[in-house]
Amino acid sequence: MHDAHRILLDGAASISVLDRKAAALILLDAVRNAWYLSDPAAVAESAARLAELPLSPEDGLDGFVRAARAMADFLAGDLDRALPPFRELIAVAVAIPAGMTALRISLCSLAGISGDFDNGEAIAQSAIEECRSVGLIGLLPLAQAVLAIHQMYLGRFRDAVTTATEGRRLAVDIGHTHRVAHFESVMAMASAVQGHEQECRELAERTIAHVAAHPVATIVGWAEWALGLLDLGQGRFEAALERFDAAARGPLRHQIMPIYFAPDQIEAAVRLGLPARAEQPLARFAAWAAAAGHPWAEAVLHRCRALLAHDDHEAEQHWEQAARSHAEANRPYERARTDLLHGEWLRRNRRRHESRARLRAALETFERVGARPWAERARAELRAAGENVAQGGPDLAALLSPQEQQVVRLAATGITNREIAAQLFLSPKTVSHHLYRAFPKLGVTTRTELAHLDLS
Repeated sequence: MHDAHRILLDGAASISVLDRKAAALILLDAVRNAWYLSDPAAVAESAARLAELPLSPEDGLDGFVRAARAMADFLAGDLDRALPPFRELIAVAVAIPAGMTALRISLCSLAGISGDFDNGEAIAQSAIEECRSVGLIGLLPLAQAVLAIHQMYLGRFRDAVTTATEGRRLAVDIGHTHRVAHFESVMAMASAVQGHEQECRELAERTIAHVAAHPVATIVGWAEWALGLLDLGQGRFEAALERFDAAARGPLRHQIMPIYFAPDQIEAAVRLGLPARAEQPLARFAAWAAAAGHPWAEAVLHRCRALLAHDDHEAEQHWEQAARSHAEANRPYERARTDLLHGEWLRRNRRRHESRARLRAALETFERVGARPWAERARAELRAAGENVAQGGPDLAALLSPQEQQVVRLAATGITNREIAAQLFLSPKTVSHHLYRAFPKLGVTTRTELAHLDLS
């Protein structure tokens, strides 16, 4: 990818006089390429060359030029300068005309960096619809990868795996090896949350091996995070902290992942009784949360501060503020993580009755999203708080393969096998086969029954 970066710069220079807008679009690709390499100097160089082009307002690229500069600012650690241009572009993304799908997909990445996952998901969905409708098969896996990431951040892990599974199949078919690694890193994250240890390790280690041969720092970030989260969920706090610390010191240190896994890093340090090792990740996340301004980020920051509080009164204030901020946000998995930790804290402080409400809420969410290790922890805490807890009911979605889930959800909307096949690039016969396998697992015999099932 370093060679690709130089080729892009040279290509833009060769046509800048003849077609400044085409040169600008090439330089935007150079910025994106350098970002994936986590190379601050290369991003800054590309952004500077882009700023030097004599673009006019009619070219419609002013916002992208500012975003390129902002990406350089982000890698340099200047979050207050970096995030406002991202927000400006995300706000106008819906007005970007058809035919600029690649730029729309880039906006999804900006949404992911700035923590605006709801808008990022919507932009990704629109890009996928455009790719399908006009046959942009080369761009479709990239749009699906970005969507899968946003679904993962939103705590919809099954949806993320379904999207990634379809995307990986297409990426394999058209030879997009980087994208295959991208999808597998997202799938590793979902496996970590769901407690599928062997699957998580296999996916993450394949991704890490791929990136060792083909450096793409952003892709390896999710794989490293997945392995750390796996250890955290299984109670291996020392292993988790060592992995997070190492990742935060490496090439990923310029990227968004060390900001997003900082709360996990802090939790591992607190579990080990090493609050000093939580200071750097706390500072990192606090600086980003202040610049981003999202309620969910504020909630998670208060959770972290509650864990590190010096006394019960200080901790209580942070737990209360975390709950208020979570109520304004669309991050159920993160809220459940907060409820679990708050419930544990209440129980340790002999407030068993109060702890049960928090722990029950956490358990319900963890069961709904398939986060088995976290659900088991919440269930154990509830028992310790004096409540008899029945085992959860059958998880219908977990009975299906990712592609069966995708086919069943589309079939539940009432569309035909041929229409499903067209959307998923499958044959109608394959769609029929997936439904044939799914029906007995779900205990249904007709398509109309699918609409009444909870497959979330």
